[in-house]
Amino acid sequence: MNGIKLSKYFEIIHPEYVYLKLTPTYSVRNQSTDQIAKAICSLYRNLAQSIHRYEKKIFYEARSKVAYYIYIEKNKAEFYFIIPKAYLQLIKEKIQNAWKGITIKEVDKVPMFSDKATKYYLTYRKEDGLSLAVDKRANTLLSSLLNVIPVMQEGDKIGIFYNFVPCSQISWRAEYEKTMQKLKEGAPIDRQKTGFSYILKMLFYIIVYILEMVENAIFDLTKTEKQEESLSDLLFKRLNTTELSLATRKKKDASIINTQILVLSESKDKVQENNNARAICSAFNRISEDNELMPKKIKKIDFKPNVLYLPSVERIKTSTDECQNFLQLPGRELLEEHNCIEKIETQETEVPEELQQGVMCIGENIYRGKKQKAYLSNDFEYRNLTLVVIGPTRAGKTTLFQNLSKDAIDHGECNIALDFIAECEFSNELAEVLPKHKVLTIKYDGYDSLQGLGYNEVKITENDDIFTAYNKAKIQCNQLITLVNSINTDDKVLAPKMERYLESAGLVTFISNGAINDVFSVLQNHRIRHEYIDKIPTEQLNNLHEYILNLKELDEVDKEGYIVGTRLNLITGIIDRLNKLKRNTFLEMSLKKNCDDNINLVNEIQKPQLIRIQMPESAFFTKEERDIVCTYWITKIWLALQIRKMKIKDRSKHVKVNIFVDELYQVENTQRFITDKLSQMAKFTAKMIISCHYLGQIPIIRDELKSANSSYMLISGCDKDNYKELKDELYPYTVEDLLNLKRFHSLNLIKYEKGYAKFITKLPKPIK
Repeated sequence: MNGIKLSKYFEIIHPEYVYLKLTPTYSVRNQSTDQIAKAICSLYRNLAQSIHRYEKKIFYEARSKVAYYIYIEKNKAEFYFIIPKAYLQLIKEKIQNAWKGITIKEVDKVPMFSDKATKYYLTYRKEDGLSLAVDKRANTLLSSLLNVIPVMQEGDKIGIFYNFVPCSQISWRAEYEKTMQKLKEGAPIDRQKTGFSYILKMLFYIIVYILEMVENAIFDLTKTEKQEESLSDLLFKRLNTTELSLATRKKKDASIINTQILVLSESKDKVQENNNARAICSAFNRISEDNELMPKKIKKIDFKPNVLYLPSVERIKTSTDECQNFLQLPGRELLEEHNCIEKIETQETEVPEELQQGVMCIGENIYRGKKQKAYLSNDFEYRNLTLVVIGPTRAGKTTLFQNLSKDAIDHGECNIALDFIAECEFSNELAEVLPKHKVLTIKYDGYDSLQGLGYNEVKITENDDIFTAYNKAKIQCNQLITLVNSINTDDKVLAPKMERYLESAGLVTFISNGAINDVFSVLQNHRIRHEYIDKIPTEQLNNLHEYILNLKELDEVDKEGYIVGTRLNLITGIIDRLNKLKRNTFLEMSLKKNCDDNINLVNEIQKPQLIRIQMPESAFFTKEERDIVCTYWITKIWLALQIRKMKIKDRSKHVKVNIFVDELYQVENTQRFITDKLSQMAKFTAKMIISCHYLGQIPIIRDELKSANSSYMLISGCDKDNYKELKDELYPYTVEDLLNLKRFHSLNLIKYEKGYAKFITKLPKPIK
């Protein structure tokens, strides 16, 4: 007869284990780790549940366990879980719920010890029914265990291995009641049934038992009323006179786990090795109550972390509440005390799926050990919302802007950089990472390169009807008024009457395609004024009638009724502003220069390129001059966006325009103009990307940023005032999370379709 292989009909499935390394965070709390223990307890399978039949073959699923392992060296402490692969998701989820924000990383192995290492196991002094101390608010055990770090030497290693094996709960109550009965009877309840202490207690118990028998023989209970307190009670009020703790009373109905506790120690110095081990064992005294853990040395054991039960190590029945003492990670206090422990210094939150892809990458996020790129929203509506980047000098803002700019251009978008800082290094660095043909430069560095001061994008053509031509003149006029008001004098804005004269001069000039310089000539020179009035197209006379009358108020007339000059006193505010404008050579030359050779921004913003408008400090020495020229360009850009929308009705055909302004706080009037237009920018497919050192620097626009659904990036180095400004929106992140950011990391508050996403990213690396 041929033999039949048993494996053909029967197979034992042994569990495969996964090793997880846990990295704590400052926000760790240990109050709910009993939930992990309860999940471990639920892994128990009885014989019937462990056997499965498939076709003609029977499979037996071998028992599995979960282990928690603390590994300590002189300069580090590490925390591991050993989990059956089949139950990985279940236990991992419980771990993440118990310790929110920690990083969990799967590793190939855990630190090991040699066979010669000193080993102790810990076991109950008394029977399993009595409980250790349970206090969910305290980290007393872990704190005591970590106190060994300062006395360790280089090369020393310590391991605390908790082996949790799920077990049946059926016989537990009977076992517990048996222990309670012993307590009532005064019987010894030592776990170890040998030794002098146990023998002495047993002898005393026998004596008490004999005394009770004698007492019952002397007093006939059927005839004589028994004394209130027996003789034996008077001699000894039971062996255990203290009241049982709440933890012991609750243990009756608690879920129980078979637990093994092993302590390993290794050092070049054997005395030091043993001292370290005993110090760890002594730490367990901190959780003594009705029961306590006592150490026992093991002469030899082959430490294998993935075996079901550790050989030569006693098993104790611990409640899930007791297990909370063992399942602990260091929180803020311990992490600050032991700075050598690897930690996540800030909370970790996952990047929403909607922000895991897009155009503008803002860095790399790590969530529970998993890296994922994060992007600004690419939703058609939300992609145009403002981004505010806050960070100190040399924090990495320029590198971030380089990446954002390149990402945008690579995806067919247009960037405009308004650069008025120093010698325009910012926009130069943006250009460094782009091909030369993708860069259009407008720079104030000589007469030949100057653009004429004007709004050539709305030049009136022969094909324009009456309304269109008049509207173009109006648009130019409004931009001019904004520009003139940005030139600071004692008056913050022009008086209404003077503004009326400026508007009238602007309309009369622009309706004939005159330049800005001509507007001021119309105001100051009566001959030029009437030349432009005479040039007004006949079909526009009705539209401009009242404005012509306004201008004629400026005429100075002699006694005979002839116009001999201009009543300059009526326009002193405008002239003062013009004089300030002319104090700067570049502004004066721009004012006088013809606009015929100007670039047309309406055309240029439809191209995927960087338009860098460079206003170096060597050309504009004062803050006021920089503010004037910057205001002019932002009004010109806004005008180009408006004209594009009129020309191209379909928004989907608009090239997205990203407007970069570094250190916006330096140009107050520009900031004021942007504030007025911020909520409208998105409608014109334009996105403001601005930077500052702290939000208090930009008080004019600060409130509007919030109402315009802006996104924020707070780069490492920001002070706590920035956090206070966005405290409610950044919750659950704390000010400590911001202050503890690593270099070149940012705490982000990003607007997207479902609200605001809050997460931390490492900023993109410099582009090589």
